[in-house]
Amino acid sequence: MAEEIWRASSDGRAAGLLALLEIDAARFDQALVWNDRACAADPGDPRYALQGARIAALKGDHAGSFDRFAAVLREAPRTKGAWPEFTAAAKVSRRDAEAVAIGIRAFDADPTLAPALQALLNLLPDTPAAEAYGDSTPASGRRSISVVTCSNDDTQFAAMAASYGRALAGWPHEIVRIADAKSLAEGYTRGMARATGEIVAFTHDDVEVLAADFGERLLRRLGECDVFGIAGATRATAPAWPFAGWPHLHGSVIYPDGSGYRVTAYSRRVPIAHGIRLIDGVFLAMKREIALSIGWDAETCDGFHGYDVDFTLRAAQAGLRLAVASDLGVVHRSYGSFDARWEATARKLVAKHPELNGERSRETPFVARTVPDAARAMALVDNWARMGERTAPLS
Repeated sequence: MAEEIWRASSDGRAAGLLALLEIDAARFDQALVWNDRACAADPGDPRYALQGARIAALKGDHAGSFDRFAAVLREAPRTKGAWPEFTAAAKVSRRDAEAVAIGIRAFDADPTLAPALQALLNLLPDTPAAEAYGDSTPASGRRSISVVTCSNDDTQFAAMAASYGRALAGWPHEIVRIADAKSLAEGYTRGMARATGEIVAFTHDDVEVLAADFGERLLRRLGECDVFGIAGATRATAPAWPFAGWPHLHGSVIYPDGSGYRVTAYSRRVPIAHGIRLIDGVFLAMKREIALSIGWDAETCDGFHGYDVDFTLRAAQAGLRLAVASDLGVVHRSYGSFDARWEATARKLVAKHPELNGERSRETPFVARTVPDAARAMALVDNWARMGERTAPLS
């Protein structure tokens, strides 16, 4: 019946149905012939082109499948389901570099195209690149660093302190612990008064640092901005940075995932994104004089929420250069939550900063990839950071 319809009208739907019937019969060469007829009859429907790429993969023509997926995504990058299969075809046909170029071009043209960003993260190797990442800082140029944290958990603090100790080996540093903080703002105020380092990093106590050359990376990023963290937003319309939504979210955070690590990313502006207005408080670094000049508001932020929004927004309003870096390798062992206590602080923040009483994005888009161990997580972080230097040809 489908053949009769095709002969009578050259209707693309009939050819598409015949292609499906041939797939069911495992006659993939003939299925591809019918599918290409459907494409020719209805070139504006990407479903037929997508089906053609899948048929080519079924018949074992992985290079042809890749070419077909690439053609689909160049013309219709939002074709549902195409990016994961395109990524698989690229890996099987060993055309990762071409696939990365297509993904870069698509995402740069539409920075809300999450599947393209996910494809880029999935296409990168999770093994160290041949060239070293960044430059080392000679001992004479190493600045003293104070790591300030509020922690009433001895076990958790010990693990965090050991992690920073390894990451800052060879650097003059101290760990300043406030064990009885009434709030993070109050605790950080006391910790800041005790800190002696030229650079101060305020950090949660449930973090792990994977970068062995953390000091070099820290100093390098502070040479490009005044205050930076690992995740944040370029607009401030609500009392939490994730509410800014895409394409305003940037940075990278690592989370534990079973025995491995889950590397997340929010944009392709790596290894550093400038023009930030709100930064997540899991990690904040700056020169000591900046921390003292901005200060922490323990009256508005009298609990364990909102202190980061208030501090970074006031820093941005003061004309300081805020940024987020994606190459520090910081692991956060919790995701946080927006509970009743957060809501109470949010109301105070909105009263203090009326611009935060604006639009709240309903989604916090990010992409993620899980790797089995810390070494591969750090390699993926470094390869992702290099992504910011890459561009795609226009042709």
